[in-house]
Parts: sequence; structure tokens; C-alpha cells
Amino acid sequence: MLAVVLGFVALGGTLARQTVWSGVVLATTYLLVQLVDDLCEALLSSQGGLGARIHATLALDAQLLDQAAVLVAGVLRVALFFYMAIALMAPLGTDPDELFRRGIKADHSLRIGDIMLAPQALLTALAVVCAGFLAIRIVKRWLSERYFPHTSLEPGMRSSIVTLLGYVGGVLVIAVALAGLGIGVERIAWVASALSVGIGFGLQAIVQNFISGLILLAERPVKVGDWVVLGDTEGDVRRVNVRATEIQLGDRSTVIVPNSEFITKTVRNMTLGSAQGRVLLRLPAPLDTDARRMRELILQAFHAHEDILESPAPSVTLEGIQSGTLTFLAIGYVSSPRNAAGVRSDVLFAILEALREAGLALSPPATTSVAQAPRDAAQEPPPLSERV
Repeated sequence: MLAVVLGFVALGGTLARQTVWSGVVLATTYLLVQLVDDLCEALLSSQGGLGARIHATLALDAQLLDQAAVLVAGVLRVALFFYMAIALMAPLGTDPDELFRRGIKADHSLRIGDIMLAPQALLTALAVVCAGFLAIRIVKRWLSERYFPHTSLEPGMRSSIVTLLGYVGGVLVIAVALAGLGIGVERIAWVASALSVGIGFGLQAIVQNFISGLILLAERPVKVGDWVVLGDTEGDVRRVNVRATEIQLGDRSTVIVPNSEFITKTVRNMTLGSAQGRVLLRLPAPLDTDARRMRELILQAFHAHEDILESPAPSVTLEGIQSGTLTFLAIGYVSSPRNAAGVRSDVLFAILEALREAGLALSPPATTSVAQAPRDAAQEPPPLSERV
């Protein structure tokens, strides 16, 4: 208004148009930001209708969906502020058509070495990564819940196939995304060569565990559901990852074991060769015990238990005679090693009851005591007064 009063009519008109244009740009940006937030909240958040359906259908974590909603909203906000800055800094007299043409031209302004990173390429790569990993998750869920239950594959093999499929699919998705950014195979080879130096110094353990994980998934000496003993760790294998394996102990806690431990150390797999478990008892009895009657009662206790297998049949042998004690060795087999402890306890209760009714008994554990011989009075040293 002051410019018009002073006679600068053209300047006043130009300033008025730019003020109105700036107000329109700021108001439009504000409205679009609110619209983006509401759309992301409704479409991606676990609290929205579509997000809740995605969470129920694909079994995606609700926290992951909320993070995706915030991340997408943030990316769109950055894009809106980018175009808002171009609009506000546009030369005087710039119309909306030129504004968008300037925005398109700015797409090719980021160059890193010989690689041209355009916003369209970045968005395309991001879309490929999101869609690719979503498709991998859908396929893995379909295989695990729909296809594999109708096959004869054991649970360990199913888990190995699904895990390997996830890793292979992830590598392919990342390769396609890098190709969309203009990063070819030869550039990846250069990056791999540079990383090999770091691998040689600081990443040996990670690479060793990674290769060991691939070996475990391919050869499957240890699979999901196996009962393994590794050093002081004993439990069930719950998951075999590409870096480490999860073992659930008897107290329901989980131990994360690096995969290289299964390759470089001795591992006892209780369920690898056969699913049968062994119940072994060593029973001491006095020397005057009726050995045949004792053997008969022990066999009856084994045969009476419903979990003891008929083939191979239980056996009772006289292992030896030592220190006036007969040692009976009784062996029976059960369908699973996990049942051996419970069956062993039941059979011991039955044997003790049968022996009590038959008037027989087991020998108490042998004890050894060392008595100190009395010292000979003649060898005792004389009193100090006599020696003096």
C-alpha cells in the first residue's frame, strides 16, 4: 500500500501478488500436511481400519505398522516442504506450471561420483523394497500355514525352507532396488572388494556365523525341534537363524548360540538318528539276594509300564559283583527321549513297591571311611623336660 501511495504502482502490485501467492502456498502446504498425516494414520496405522485389517491378515506387528505410518508421513512431509521452498523462492512472476517444471528439473541435481540419484529413482527403489519384502512375507506365511501342513515334510525341513526362501528373496529384492538406483553388478563388486578388507579384520566372526548358518540350513545336522546338548547348554532348538540358533532350556529360558559353535564344537543331538529314548537303571542288591527273582520283578515293572516299547524289548542283566554287592543293569526304550525321565521315575517306584512286597531289598550305597591308627606310645617323643 505504501508503494502505491508513493507512486510505485507496479511495485505495489507485484508485492501484493507475491504476498497472496506466499499465503496460498503456506495454507496449501499446511492443509496437505494435515491430509498426509490423516491418510497415513487411517491407511497404515494399526489404529486405522485398513491397518487393522493388514495386521490381522498378514500378522504384521502393530508397532511395525505404526512405525511405517510415521515414516511414510515424514517422507511425504519432506516432499511437501521441498516443493513449498521452491514455490516461495521462485522468481517474481513464476506461474504454477513453471513451478512444477522447476521441481522436475531439481530431480536430477544429486550426483554421487558416477551415480545419479534422482528422487523418482529413490522413490522407486523404496517402493520395490517395501513391495518385495511384503510379498516375501505373504509367500512365507502362505507356505507355513496353507501349503506345508498338507505335505509330509517334517517341521524342521519346513522351517529351513521358509528361512532360506526369505534370505534368497531378500537378496533379490535388494539387487532389484539397487539396479533401480543405477547401481549395477560391477559397482556392487567394488563395494564387496572394499568390504573384504573389513571382513578380514573385524567381521570374521559374523561371516563365520553366517556361513555356518547356511551350512546348518542346508545339511540340517540340527533342526527345529531337536533336543541338543552343546557344552553346558541342553534344550530344544526353537529357531535356526542365519547368524545364531535359539535353544529353549528346561526352565523356559532361551539361549542364543552362534551358529559357528555347532560347526566347530562337538554337539550331541538326542533326536537325530532315532526318536527313541533309553531308560537305564543300575540297581545294587545284597550278595545273598535271589538274582533270578530280582530279575523277574524288574522285568515285570518294565513291561507293566505303557510307555515302554516292546521292540526293542527291555533287558535285565547282572553287570557284576563287587564288594559283596550284585549290580543289576536294566534297560528299556521309550518313543521319545523327552519321556525317559518321567518313565524312569515311574519304573523305579514300581520296582521299589514290588521288591517290598516280595521281601527283597536294595543295597545301601557303599561308604568308605579311613580311621587313623593310634600312635605307639614308644614312638611318641619324650616330654620337653626329659629331653632337656
